[in-house]
Amino acid sequence: MHYFDAMKAVTINISLNPELADFARSDSEAHAFDSMSEYMRDLIRNRRQEQINQDVAFLEKAIEGAPIGDPSDEEMAEIVKAQHRIRAERKSARRS
Repeated sequence: MHYFDAMKAVTINISLNPELADFARSDSEAHAFDSMSEYMRDLIRNRRQEQINQDVAFLEKAIEGAPIGDPSDEEMAEIVKAQHRIRAERKSARRS
């Protein structure tokens, strides 16, 4: 049995204006979807994958040029010190 086989389907109703409804119907038919539900699931899956791809790209860019390995004790102390300073500044700014 697969993970998704045990998941119960949830019904979500949406309201569309006539223009979007016509587009959805014609687009789903053009791409040979058997139902509007299948069409919507495909759109949501594609959007979810797009967000995952954006997150991965962001993380890949964030780690470019990062040093390999764990920070030294001195570097870690500086990181913690900076973190405390930033939090204190933010807390002070919220009180202002």
